[in-house]
Amino acid sequence: MGLHPRAEARVQTLHAGTSLAGMIRRHWALLVVGYFLVFADPFGISSRSTQAISDGFDRLFSPFYDQAVTTSGADLVDVILIDDASIRRLSHEENGYLSANDWPLAYSDHLVLIDALRRLGYGTIILDITFYRARQLDDSFPLLVARLQYFRERTGLAVVMSAGENPDHLEPSIQPLIAAASDIGLVGWSGYGSHYPIRRALPEYGEVPTLAVAGYEIYCQQPRSRPCGDLSKAAEAWMVPQPPGMHLSWGMPAQRITSTLDCRATPENNGGFGSLWHWARNILRAESVSNNGAKPCPPVPTATLRDVFCLAPNCDDFFTEMPLHNRIAIVGVSLPSARDLFNPPIAGQLPGVYLHAEALRNLLHYGADYLKPIGVEWNLAGIGLPGWTIPVDLLLSWPLILFLILMLARWVLAWRWRDERRAEWPELAVELAELIIIVLSLCVLYSVLLLFHRTPGFLAELIGLTPLLLIAVRKERKEMENERKAMALAACTAVQFGLGRGSVH
Repeated sequence: MGLHPRAEARVQTLHAGTSLAGMIRRHWALLVVGYFLVFADPFGISSRSTQAISDGFDRLFSPFYDQAVTTSGADLVDVILIDDASIRRLSHEENGYLSANDWPLAYSDHLVLIDALRRLGYGTIILDITFYRARQLDDSFPLLVARLQYFRERTGLAVVMSAGENPDHLEPSIQPLIAAASDIGLVGWSGYGSHYPIRRALPEYGEVPTLAVAGYEIYCQQPRSRPCGDLSKAAEAWMVPQPPGMHLSWGMPAQRITSTLDCRATPENNGGFGSLWHWARNILRAESVSNNGAKPCPPVPTATLRDVFCLAPNCDDFFTEMPLHNRIAIVGVSLPSARDLFNPPIAGQLPGVYLHAEALRNLLHYGADYLKPIGVEWNLAGIGLPGWTIPVDLLLSWPLILFLILMLARWVLAWRWRDERRAEWPELAVELAELIIIVLSLCVLYSVLLLFHRTPGFLAELIGLTPLLLIAVRKERKEMENERKAMALAACTAVQFGLGRGSVH
């Protein structure tokens, strides 16, 4: 027994033109425009929108990551900033902690700082400061080398040094200091985009870790360190683009911040109000400098150099709020002359030391399950051609995402027609509903990927093509209305053909 003609028409409306090939034929122009925007990137439109979308998702995820780091006990990293105010104050003759009154500090000053951090209870110290050559006018270099060797062999203190972008750039005169350290890590690289590399393959050196990775592995060797994951297992992840890297999760502004940093206070992060407040604000924008000049607080607990040498009773309570035994201190520079600044998604412009500090917190929290971008690429060198890389993921996923979004839109429209809802919808309401369908679909996709410790990767570039998806959905809606109109006329049935202005009855 066949279907009623009217019911059969509705079934045909749901399935008509829903094949992938049919949709590609109807929307081939949008597919071409999308490929052009992604690959040609005119005026940087695609790259900027991709970064903005990725930063937006990171801001939304920030409260959850921040709470997870605190709960898991991975919040073990403190940043120690060497700033101009600290140098001026500590080099004054009334204090005498530093022998140099300007940057760069003397080798003896670095020794005093390392020893002070050791006495405070830090078990691992990471220097985001690159020593390229031994200065001839500073005779305290041998003393620093000797004391580092003593700390490593007798006290168990681990010191990780920066190797710049390549250990080859370090001159032979500085090698005794590098040898006295527990390990070295790279602080510069290219070709990884916004991802933080784990290791770089360098001629004559093999696989060299980056600074955060070197600090993580040294910390894990400490007698009382928390359990650590084996980072080599991360290479077994599926669908990882080349070169591989870590997508950083960023925490919210830290609450444990020294008063000498002079940053803007924010509500508490752990409570419902604090999380909702940050979440709602981060939907709209990243942190920025306020009108009165107050800077947002960084995401990692931070003290300045003068706090390390401060004496009671005028000292900040930064070092007394929690036990410092076996914590990690990463020392960096916050000076205008350093020009080592970057723009994270959360806290506005920050010194480069926070990039390594947050990468280290990611490793302490996630271990080998750190967030990785998803992607598939094909290098033509494998078939004897020039070593060009073809982004297979982008080529295949753009028509697939277009197809899935259109299928979802067609299903929603067919559901509305099936229930014969006659209420007239304004055109603007229909288009807003279509936008909500697209945004929710993409958010669900991002959430599913996060469950597997993955980030959209190349999909963020396709999310930037949302305006094209809206055009395609609107065109598909008109196509469905035409299909339904033709079927209704053939069946001599009076139906409502449109959902917007001027609907036909």
